[in-house]
Amino acid sequence: MNRCKARGTCAGTKHNHDPGVRLLTNHIVSPQLFLLALLYSCDWSGHAYASAQNDEPGLPRCFNSSGSFKDHIKGRWVLTTPEQLDTPEEIENIKCKTQGGGPRTCVAHNRKQKDPLPVENGRSRVFEPSNCRMDPYSPSALEDAIGPGRHIYMFGDSILMQQKGTMRCDTLSVINSTTIGRSLNFKNGGKISFYRVSTTKHLEKQLAQLKNSQMTSKDVCVFNVGVHYNTQSEYKKDFLDYFEENCLKKTCLPCQIVWRESSHQHFPGPLGGLFVKSGKCTGCTAVSESKMLQNNWRNDMANMLLMNYRVPIMRVWYLTAIGHDMHPMTGGYAHATCDCTHYCSFHKGVYEAWTTVLQNFLAAL
Repeated sequence: MNRCKARGTCAGTKHNHDPGVRLLTNHIVSPQLFLLALLYSCDWSGHAYASAQNDEPGLPRCFNSSGSFKDHIKGRWVLTTPEQLDTPEEIENIKCKTQGGGPRTCVAHNRKQKDPLPVENGRSRVFEPSNCRMDPYSPSALEDAIGPGRHIYMFGDSILMQQKGTMRCDTLSVINSTTIGRSLNFKNGGKISFYRVSTTKHLEKQLAQLKNSQMTSKDVCVFNVGVHYNTQSEYKKDFLDYFEENCLKKTCLPCQIVWRESSHQHFPGPLGGLFVKSGKCTGCTAVSESKMLQNNWRNDMANMLLMNYRVPIMRVWYLTAIGHDMHPMTGGYAHATCDCTHYCSFHKGVYEAWTTVLQNFLAAL
């Protein structure tokens, strides 16, 4: 039975002139990679394919010279068109992101094959903003936005570390080395480095290590700390108060400080998707927007503080809030993990959307 037709429609299952199928049939690739690209071109939800770029002239840009957009960047997740997969670069990107399988790639391994096979929910979706305009992601546009010689320092927890891996795949054509290290070194001399920070203790350690770095005022430091704190009092006392005293009232690093919003979680329970320490996890769940807003205290607290110091804010909360079915818990490893915090690192999806936001943000600064 056609796996796509079991849940929706699939471009290319009837006609070989579909671009995504034509590319693969004209090149020698493994059956698993063919199936992967074919499934990514399927419209699982039954909706028509849509463009991921909102270019309505009446809408403002999502980011301006001051960096911030003062409201949530609202929008929807749309399926990519078959034409968007019709390049060797996209096929290589898909292969890169699914190598090794694992719960956070949201692909399952066929025991008899080395190549990973996608699970049915491995959708290729792009975030389309509805109340502002963003240019679509491209490796060269990100490289240009970073600029020659500029260094972007990104501080965050394991979610950021996952983005590092997907960003490496998204930038294969414009970086000097494809190995995974701390930094992505772009061919124009730009650079993005990743530092793991989940709590104040981690931040203190990273700041000490960077004390004698070559950082300058033209460099950008993007911070996000939040999901490891489960109470408002703990978040304020342990992290926000420290960050204000050391990095806002004083200069902890000689760079331009930027804040990135915390993503939303989708655990079942009474807390609007936030993590619940006890109770059975039955899968990641959709939550009403009003309920999520009531429990968006991490961003409410951080954004209020950062805006008082006129620190630019990268608005990414909403695009994760409406992505409840893009977590590993809803993937092929749902029986083995209860993860409604991280997001699947499959093609497109949340992490490329964050990179798109970063690209547009940096281009506006």
